[in-house]
Amino acid sequence: MMGSTVRRLVVRSSVVAALALGSLVVAPEAVADAPCPEGSARVFLANSTNTCQGGGTVSYDPPGVVSKVCSTSTADVTAEATFKNRRGKIITQKLDLSDGRCGRFDIAGQLGATVTVS
Repeated sequence: MMGSTVRRLVVRSSVVAALALGSLVVAPEAVADAPCPEGSARVFLANSTNTCQGGGTVSYDPPGVVSKVCSTSTADVTAEATFKNRRGKIITQKLDLSDGRCGRFDIAGQLGATVTVS
């Protein structure tokens, strides 16, 4: 009986610690409710939500940082995210996606992102 009580306490403590750290609980692999229409992109945000983005450019600023972007088979998607590295220098990462491909961005240190669908 004592062993199961200790085990429950350890599991509860682990969950509380993970929630306190926040960054460990991020789940950008949210399952999409329905497919996005052709000629669009699915944009996954760090808060586990996602959205279909049609043609044009959309900027995403914190707290809505972008974790993953997927193109549909008929869309050309360019995504850029800016980060501040450990030395304080601003860097930009760029993804060029088409034919249903996906790409990821780090969440930590992301200052914002821009997604363009054409």
